[in-house]
Amino acid sequence: MRRSVLTSLTMVSFAMIVAPCSAQQPAAGPTARAQPVGVIRQEDCPKVIAEINAATGVRFDPTASSARQAVADAMKLQADGRYAECFSTAKAARDVLIASGPSPAVYPDYDPRLWAHPDDNSAWVPPSQRP
Repeated sequence: MRRSVLTSLTMVSFAMIVAPCSAQQPAAGPTARAQPVGVIRQEDCPKVIAEINAATGVRFDPTASSARQAVADAMKLQADGRYAECFSTAKAARDVLIASGPSPAVYPDYDPRLWAHPDDNSAWVPPSQRP
């Protein structure tokens, strides 16, 4: 029994390596220009756009800004019904956004003594240190 299960799993994994299905397409590196890809369904575009919106919601660097602009362009293409161009534009922006890595954290200058009540003695509160 155990040998037959291991043999079956080995054969399935070998079959996936030798003859990959259409969903296992090689991923291209991030490019500045969008490349058209194979068959694109209408529901593929909003998924990529949502991923970009989630990633750029907390980032304020130039890469995130250009990704937001690419999302706006992709949404216009999707509204026009050009799903392949929409997907390729959004996918290229997502790949560049992922390749750029996380943006550095932004810590505002905050002094708790400024928020103390005027009657409170806040001289004992040490000034905050930024990480």
